[in-house]
Amino acid sequence: MCGINAVINGTLSDVQHLQRKASRRGTKLRLHCLRDAFIYFDWLPITDDNAPEQPFQSGKVLVFMNGYISNYRELSEKHGLELETDCDTELLAKFLDKFKGKRLNELNGFFAVLWHDGNKWKAFTDRYGIKQLYWYEDGDTKFISSEVKTILNACKVNLSPFHVNRYKYSLGVLNKDTIYSGVNRVKKLPFVVPGKIYISYEDAKYRLRELLDKSIERNRTNLKSGVFLSGGVDSGLIAKLVQPDYCFSMDYINTDYSEIDNIKLNSTSTHYVMMCNDSVSKENVINIIDDPKAGSCYTNVALTEFASKFCTVLYSGAGGDEFFGGYPHRLNKPIEVVQKRTKYEGKPLDITHFEYDLMFLDSILVVEDSIGGYYTMETRYPLLDNDLVDFALSLPDEYKENKRILKDISGLNEKVLNSPKKGFSNPVSNDEWVDFSINYIKEKYGFL
Repeated sequence: MCGINAVINGTLSDVQHLQRKASRRGTKLRLHCLRDAFIYFDWLPITDDNAPEQPFQSGKVLVFMNGYISNYRELSEKHGLELETDCDTELLAKFLDKFKGKRLNELNGFFAVLWHDGNKWKAFTDRYGIKQLYWYEDGDTKFISSEVKTILNACKVNLSPFHVNRYKYSLGVLNKDTIYSGVNRVKKLPFVVPGKIYISYEDAKYRLRELLDKSIERNRTNLKSGVFLSGGVDSGLIAKLVQPDYCFSMDYINTDYSEIDNIKLNSTSTHYVMMCNDSVSKENVINIIDDPKAGSCYTNVALTEFASKFCTVLYSGAGGDEFFGGYPHRLNKPIEVVQKRTKYEGKPLDITHFEYDLMFLDSILVVEDSIGGYYTMETRYPLLDNDLVDFALSLPDEYKENKRILKDISGLNEKVLNSPKKGFSNPVSNDEWVDFSINYIKEKYGFL
């Protein structure tokens, strides 16, 4: 986890306005004056604490990166890119230099990259948008930041009525960018869904387990780590394979939401359980998630704040539902019904259920990046490994119905495998959250 705040063709004062509202996304902060840009980089060392501070340079290429390239050692060996450090950003600089910004589909993991090719500044994020990077143009000056609130502090920005209405209708799931006019997300790398292959179910299970084990190894860390553990398959599988130092769970006074019996079956290492109640600091949540998406996410905020006292790296089970058929209840509803998540009216998009699932995943990742950055945590996603996802999507649909193949290789308790889906619920209703969040943002930033 790192933080990028940059101003191109601007002033030192401009970038200071950005940084003034930035979260503490790292432990080492430096100001750089490079080419035509002022850049504050907030760095949290993960792979090599002894590596030089960013930017890394190779030839004319300069690179700042927030995130983690999980296959950087493999790419180093594959392309003969010798590294002086054990740092993925050094690999990225040499990779961009060697291939002139091409072949980016070979990069695995989660990352937001700001780089200079010798002529101009460029930026991209991983193919899922796990790591965020936002931009806003004011005349010839371009503002780039890991967070929305820094841009709101530095620039005169208005709410977009169109995107606000989309947010009210779908909790931001249908918003590609932000609810603020002109504040856009840097483009993700292309994500091409592979064609279907024929493979026997037994061979598919064997290959999937190989790829899952490889993803776990790519994402391991020597730092203290934790898993947000629900009573379901995805986080239970991650906890079983990673064996983190800590697990963190949420339980509920309302037994309709509680999964505590299943959570106990998935528990590993030192395990903390918080009790969810109605004493919610909604102001704190919206100050962290300044581009609201996917609901109040109070439980994620509360668990991350608590987890930050014990560890630096969190593992998430995100992607299991989206790529292994984990939303069968949605398939039973027309897509226009699935999209509407509040009392507000709006226009549904002409999309498939799978396309909606990808948009839903996108909104969850935006939220998790905001929360993790606020509490100086890095979140890793073993189920979003590119090779694992590509293989899963190439399998016959019947292998993945209701996570069939993922369950069959998990080794989890039968009660966990056969229980209804619950996940972490929030004590604030969607309608209440929409009304509060929009009114709070308008009042905080003086929007009419």
